[in-house]
Amino acid sequence: MEAKLNTQESEIDLEEYCLVTLKEMPLLRSHESDTAIKGNKDFPEKLSFVESLSELFLQTANEMDSKVQSLSSSQDAAYRITFRIFRTVRCSLKAALEGYYDVSMALLRIAYENHLLMKHLSEHEKEAELWFNGKRFSPHFLRASVSYSSNSLYQEMSEFIHCSFKSSLSFTVVEERQTKATLGEYDKDQFGRSLLLILMTLETTMIWLSLTLAEKLMENEEWHSTFKATIPRIWKALKTECKTKS
Repeated sequence: MEAKLNTQESEIDLEEYCLVTLKEMPLLRSHESDTAIKGNKDFPEKLSFVESLSELFLQTANEMDSKVQSLSSSQDAAYRITFRIFRTVRCSLKAALEGYYDVSMALLRIAYENHLLMKHLSEHEKEAELWFNGKRFSPHFLRASVSYSSNSLYQEMSEFIHCSFKSSLSFTVVEERQTKATLGEYDKDQFGRSLLLILMTLETTMIWLSLTLAEKLMENEEWHSTFKATIPRIWKALKTECKTKS
């Protein structure tokens, strides 16, 4: 069924409306918007998963806002760091949607390090107290501390932090012996990779936060129902995709 846009005068085909609007935009902004349209068209299910997880996080925040003062240092640290992860991942998603895949991956490495920190502090009360007093934890230490951390994934994302030649291939193309920089242009494979890592980061973070704050969160039946309707469904889809790719 074709999407339609209703106006007072007539019913306009949505795709035609978007194309007309894109033509009126500056070139760079047009590329970015066109890329976002293509990404939404190619990955509607995954993007709906991101929004479901985002809604669950916001519901969690609404539930916990009045309870933060009663949290232990480890719980409080995990909760605060989750906010940082969520903000970083949302920026990574925006960058990926507009075609800046190298920026998206660089942000995801930040989110990944934050997730490892959140996981570590949630299990170590004394360490969390030291964190509140200014102690920092090295990425190397955190990767060694968290059993499911992946050095290969970390190294892949680090390529984009340090702007290696390999990472430059995500935003340049060579045509007739000339190197051309791409700005806001769509690449389905790169967008799919960023989107998968965004989902994995949000999913694992929400799972671990729910375990850390289980006693507080389970008091709210509405939150519990949303969690049960969201997390297992997305986890199953991610496991299936990862098995297919392996």
